[in-house]
Amino acid sequence: MAVAWLIWPFVLSLTALSANSRTESEALLKFKESLTNTKSLDSWTPDSEPCGGTQRWVGLLCNKNTVFGLQIEKMGLSGNIDVTPLADLPDLRTISIMNNSFSGNIPEFNRLTALKSIYLSGNRFSGNIPSDYFENMVSLKKAWLSNNEFSGLIPLSLATTLPNLMELHLENNQFIGVIPKFNQSTLADVDLSNNRLSGEIPPGLSKFDARIFAGNPGLCGAKLATPCTHTRNRSASISIEGTMKDANKSKYYIAFGTLGVLFIVIIISLVFKKKKKKRRRRRTRRTTEQDSNDDHQIQVTVDGSRTGGERQSKTSRSGELTNKSTADLVMVNKEKGVFALSDLMKAAAHVLGNPGGGSSRPSSSGGVGSAYKAVIASGVTVVVKRVTVMNQVSTDVFDKEIKKLGSLRHMNILPPLAYHFRRDEKLLVFEFVPNLSLLHRLHGDHGEDFQLDWPSRLKIIQGIARGMWYLHEELGFLSLPHGNLKSSNIFLSDDGEPLVSEFGLQRLINPDARSQSLVAYKSPEAERDGIVSAKSDVFSFGVVVLEILTGKFPSQYAGLNRAGGTNLVEWIGSAVEQGGWMDLLHPVVVAAAAADDKASSEEIENVLRIGVRCTREDPDQRPSMTEVIDELTMEDSNDDFITIET
Repeated sequence: MAVAWLIWPFVLSLTALSANSRTESEALLKFKESLTNTKSLDSWTPDSEPCGGTQRWVGLLCNKNTVFGLQIEKMGLSGNIDVTPLADLPDLRTISIMNNSFSGNIPEFNRLTALKSIYLSGNRFSGNIPSDYFENMVSLKKAWLSNNEFSGLIPLSLATTLPNLMELHLENNQFIGVIPKFNQSTLADVDLSNNRLSGEIPPGLSKFDARIFAGNPGLCGAKLATPCTHTRNRSASISIEGTMKDANKSKYYIAFGTLGVLFIVIIISLVFKKKKKKRRRRRTRRTTEQDSNDDHQIQVTVDGSRTGGERQSKTSRSGELTNKSTADLVMVNKEKGVFALSDLMKAAAHVLGNPGGGSSRPSSSGGVGSAYKAVIASGVTVVVKRVTVMNQVSTDVFDKEIKKLGSLRHMNILPPLAYHFRRDEKLLVFEFVPNLSLLHRLHGDHGEDFQLDWPSRLKIIQGIARGMWYLHEELGFLSLPHGNLKSSNIFLSDDGEPLVSEFGLQRLINPDARSQSLVAYKSPEAERDGIVSAKSDVFSFGVVVLEILTGKFPSQYAGLNRAGGTNLVEWIGSAVEQGGWMDLLHPVVVAAAAADDKASSEEIENVLRIGVRCTREDPDQRPSMTEVIDELTMEDSNDDFITIET
């Protein structure tokens, strides 16, 4: 009996623990109760499972039927968020409630100490964030709090207790005071612009561009135009002696002096503006005269056409790149050096042709324009894209758009180096990547030894996803951040990393040429309703994923010779429904799936599922690129589920 009395409290504690624990479904439904305007979450019902196959609840990121991410963005949600139920999701690692209507103080997400990513941007959160808010979130790598109404000091714990912090976005808030001393070597993406910060920029942030501090007039140092002045304490830096009349007199002197300086500045600016207008008119007349001159030509020698020797190079016109303007190249990316149009005109150029050398293979040209390889005198090898479907865009718009694209930096994208503008055709210059494009590697006649194994294919898919995520973030203001994602526009670097090219051109292409030039216009919604969006890019990504898995050339590609392409979306979709999808994969992929390595089999099945979801008929049912990244980079609980390298 004595033993029973000793055991009884323990039994009661177990009973209480069991009663308090919730299933994932119960926890999420309890969390939903704290929100308002939840129509977008109608799929969250007690009679279904959160990660249940094709009926997954909207806004969840799942790994093996377990919720690891909450992504409820742009749903008009509001309310007082109850974080307590989320503590019953042990595998929860990332939360995004961006671009909703939440307000008030920051929710108690710091109770979820295992979080690695937290995205709160684009709401109306306000008030001070406690200095020690992030103290226990030692696993946090990404904190996005931008575009809210936070005030007070930047929480010191962001700088002192997060050793793995990679991304920090605090822009467009009302933070005040000095910036804490961030010393994390992992920091790669920071934005503190448009707050009320003051004082000197700490050394740990001096490596970042000045634009991340813009909109904070009180900041000084680092790369800013405002130097920090360290003044010595003086007992009387300004001596105020005499009567109040003398003090008032000095104020008048200062006021009149300031007005005088402003008047002189205005006069000088008007003179310069007048001179600038005169120079612009002279330049316009000069350009008009030059356009009437004889054509300048870049001689292009097509592989296999050198039999005529020197006479052939002088007389052949089958591959000429003509240019009616003497204006030079505009460099938008100087990482490969600076060169001029004259350097291209002197270079021997070769048309980039078919992967296997035969007409039965899909061509890498087409789409936006013809491609030429040229080696300039400095030794730099470039690809010149000759574009004739952009003749309705002005010089200023073209210059602004291409410079934006040239400024982008990411390990998985290939930005333009330079451009040449003329009314009826444009030249876009890119770095030449010696290795073959993904199109060539997948469909060229290279033999079995040249086949991509499964780890290489998975690495390519993950790299493409990272590059597309970056483009969707940096070019989010475009309806099509890429617009032309296909295997011919993906190149492989020496270490096997993919480089995504030819992105962000939709707004420059003539409206009547877009459907024939851009592969995103082959998505179901574009062909059906003429509507494109970022989800059309996701569809294109899904097609590339299925192409890599099957080794089949997709009929969905625009601007390529189809050579009997397969409708991969219908082909794979029907096979998945019938359970026979394994038979459709490339033999290399099948071999990896059939091996004893269970991890490879699960990886392949996961990637196939992602490809199918990305190519769904309804754009709203396709994942975002953020969600794709989350699902592709899942390994174990110690790894970040959103690993974007910049």
